[in-house]
Amino acid sequence: MLTTPTNAVEALICLPPLELVVQSEARSAAHRLWSLGSWSYLRPNGGHSSVLMQLRQQDPIFNMGVDVMRPAFKLEPKYRVTMLMGEDWMKATGAPPAVKGLVWFTVGPR
Repeated sequence: MLTTPTNAVEALICLPPLELVVQSEARSAAHRLWSLGSWSYLRPNGGHSSVLMQLRQQDPIFNMGVDVMRPAFKLEPKYRVTMLMGEDWMKATGAPPAVKGLVWFTVGPR
């Protein structure tokens, strides 16, 4: 196997050539970044921008707009934690205030 040409091994096990896989991944990443508006053209005719330029010249479908939305995360907690110490429970008279949801009790530092 060490002296077998890489292209022959790829053909025998039905793998696409490595350089084609790398080019495909680079094109997919460039198009995804461009679609999300995250692409910057620092050097339009060189560097990484050449991947996107070649892609857009070879296939006009990549010049079309895309229907993509950026994900929006709302990281507001939907719960409230109230921690009462043992002294607070001793001072309170009656049952604890009415709570919607779960009420957990623990004894000691556990």
